[in-house]
Amino acid sequence: MRFALIIALIAASLIPAHGGITAMDHLRTGFANPGNDYRALPMEFKYDSPEEFADKLVEGKWGGAHFNYPRGGPGYLRDEAGWDKVKAAVKACRERGLNVWIYDEWGYPSGRAGGHVLEGHPEHESQGLFYDYKDVAVGRDPQVIEWRIPEGTPFYVALCSLDWNGRIVGQPTDLTDEVKDGLLKVEIKPGSWRLIAFVRNRLREGTHAVVAFGPYINIMDPDAVARFIEVTHDAFYAHCGPDFGKTIKAVFNDEVSLMSGYLKDETQPYPAVAWYHGLPEIFHKRTGYDIRECLPALFNNVGVDTARKRCDFYSMLADQVGDTFFKMIREWCEAHDVASTGHLVWEESLIYHANFYGSVFPALRELDWPGIDVLGCGYGATSGSHTEGGPVTPKLISSAAHIYDKKRTMSESFCFVKGTTPIEELLAHINWQWVLGINSLTTLSINDQYPAESFRLLNDYTGRLSYMLTQGRFTADVAVLYPIASVWADFKPTNRHVHHLDDNPKAKDVDEAWRAISREVLACQRDFDYLDEDAVRRAKASGGKLTIGKNGYSVLVLPHVTTLSYDSLRKIKAFVEAGGTVISYQTLPYTRADAGPADEYHALVDDLWEHKRVIHTETMRSFREALRSSGAPDLVVTPSTPDVYYQHRVLPDGDIFFLVNNSTEPATGDFAFRASGKAEVWNPLTGETFPAEASKKNGMTTLKLTLPPRSGRFVVFGAR
Repeated sequence: MRFALIIALIAASLIPAHGGITAMDHLRTGFANPGNDYRALPMEFKYDSPEEFADKLVEGKWGGAHFNYPRGGPGYLRDEAGWDKVKAAVKACRERGLNVWIYDEWGYPSGRAGGHVLEGHPEHESQGLFYDYKDVAVGRDPQVIEWRIPEGTPFYVALCSLDWNGRIVGQPTDLTDEVKDGLLKVEIKPGSWRLIAFVRNRLREGTHAVVAFGPYINIMDPDAVARFIEVTHDAFYAHCGPDFGKTIKAVFNDEVSLMSGYLKDETQPYPAVAWYHGLPEIFHKRTGYDIRECLPALFNNVGVDTARKRCDFYSMLADQVGDTFFKMIREWCEAHDVASTGHLVWEESLIYHANFYGSVFPALRELDWPGIDVLGCGYGATSGSHTEGGPVTPKLISSAAHIYDKKRTMSESFCFVKGTTPIEELLAHINWQWVLGINSLTTLSINDQYPAESFRLLNDYTGRLSYMLTQGRFTADVAVLYPIASVWADFKPTNRHVHHLDDNPKAKDVDEAWRAISREVLACQRDFDYLDEDAVRRAKASGGKLTIGKNGYSVLVLPHVTTLSYDSLRKIKAFVEAGGTVISYQTLPYTRADAGPADEYHALVDDLWEHKRVIHTETMRSFREALRSSGAPDLVVTPSTPDVYYQHRVLPDGDIFFLVNNSTEPATGDFAFRASGKAEVWNPLTGETFPAEASKKNGMTTLKLTLPPRSGRFVVFGAR
């Protein structure tokens, strides 16, 4: 990606000594006065007074502005008067050295372009396969059954035999061609049967499309995405092209999803899975079998192949989302010298991931700056959903950045914040997000809520954090598996709001364990990355490390993992045989997620879990003890406290530790760092730096520190 200015700034902070100026001097200079690439951008622009508004941005030390085309309705992206306002806003920012991000939508989710993408192209609307069934018990004599299936185009209608336990057995009988005008009329012989129907129709009622701004595009359809790019991105480039890659630095997309999870509390008539007409061919190329053989398993127990078929389907959806919408947008942005950024919807639960994306990692892989949104200012919270994810949401984003080698992440924050909230609370919430891996900020709705001096404080603070936390490289010795296959294996879409996690109790157990383990790892002062199975399979296992990207992990945590692919298990075995440690929590992955002999898989599981470097834990206490006895932590705090989080970044000739106290009380103690060299404490609130007295022993450097409540401090180590 050709982000010349950004790359130059990053590189400059790491230049070796020249003419007496050291790398640490560059770091200190950048910390004292971070440039606009590290400061926040408000998500608005006052188009009626562009010069005055841009002056206020400068006065508040903002890094620029984040805005869209200023008019909705039929004239959106079409009226030249609106484009004149956009160009005037860009010009005002350009003349003041401010950056611009383009918001690619009027409203949200991104993809509609104010309805213009679907105008004249109804085939581009989001599609679903709606599911219904009817159980039939036929006695001694055959019986003629009439059944009205859901409205739409029948894709697959079949008769399935049931065993005594209600499980589908044998090969279904395809009855799709027997449906006439939505009515199936069929003679059924004696036995226990289930009629099933998958009917294709637009995916709209009860979804985010209705909750937000109207009919939505099919993000798995390349033609629909190409149309969105043509209507939106090409229009911005046609009017503002010379500023792309210079003043205009990024294009932002907002809450794109498959629409296949319901977001209205009213129960909908039928559950659905997302659909695109090209999926049958894609599925067959991936798996070697017909997608119709897979569909019954999405809502029924079909025996030993149930989990595998669900994994086949949802992994396909996830890759299609990543390879279509997000990749096509990224490639357009790359060709036009800007970053693709934005965030997904409702990242707080693995069950939400299954509903809206299959898996979030293929989408995050294609965002240059993956991000989150934080609607309020509840400390330690991100959720706009009914389920609070806490640290899992920013950690998902930063983990994707680390394993896909991305420098920047972002947060769209503070939608519901009012000026009555002390600015210090916003800074505290920024601390919490940034220590978990976020490093750039765009704000929503607060621009008129605080005086200029408060914004200068916020932007100096955010700029210092963002600058420091983009230097060097992130490092952590713990990886936590992203257990999405374990959710897929026991997941069935429902016709209720997605927040009813109890509709999928086994998947919910995995989901809750994943969140609980994530919090516990951080509470033990062990930073971590999430690895999905693709990352595990791509990793190199040697020297006691599982290495992916630029980081190597000595401990792999399996949080209530029930289902894995055979190749993932093989790589995990290679990892422990190379000297790594695996800690399992509650369960063993005894269900195979991919095709192949079950006996082969189970033999590998049994062999692996007899290995001396695999530690089984049943309780959170035993997990905590196992983690504390495994690996070599980068930070040890005495007395121990769950309230301190940290991020460690390795410089070419030094180390940066960012410490955050999450408590409302001061955190005082001995902080032992796995680092050498001269230690200094840097205060991002004031920009001041102080030498620190330290003692060194066994490769650790210990400082006595007091962290004020909900505060952040850097400990910086110079030349080793």
